Amino acid sequence: MGDMTKNFNRSEFACKCGCGKNNIDSKPPKLAQKVRDKLNMPVRVNSGVRCEKHNRAVGGVENSYHVQGLAADLSCKAGGLALFLAIANMCDSGELAGAEKPSYVIWYRKKDFVHVDFGKKRSVRFAVK
Repeated sequence: MGDMTKNFNRSEFACKCGCGKNNIDSKPPKLAQKVRDKLNMPVRVNSGVRCEKHNRAVGGVENSYHVQGLAADLSCKAGGLALFLAIANMCDSGELAGAEKPSYVIWYRKKDFVHVDFGKKRSVRFAVK
């Protein structure tokens, strides 16, 4: 039982360096829950909130949406492509309400995870790297 959604706890989105930073917005956990329910399998939070120091250490961009608590990197046993396609399908089909629809979704093929963020609107919502 999660404290943010049915299956996700705030601690899963905390900075992985152990500093305790955890200013996660409610949108990434809500999206992760909807995707988990859609795929009917656990979804792992690889990275949620990052402090500035940890963000630099992992090569994150300055003022990353992770630092702002508006992003998450997710994975699941079905693979990144399945996760990416599920999110894209949910966005296109209207299954996600405005507050749960990410601004940007990118599948990192080599590392097989999906980044979602709720930052500024971009001309391209879905990308593959």
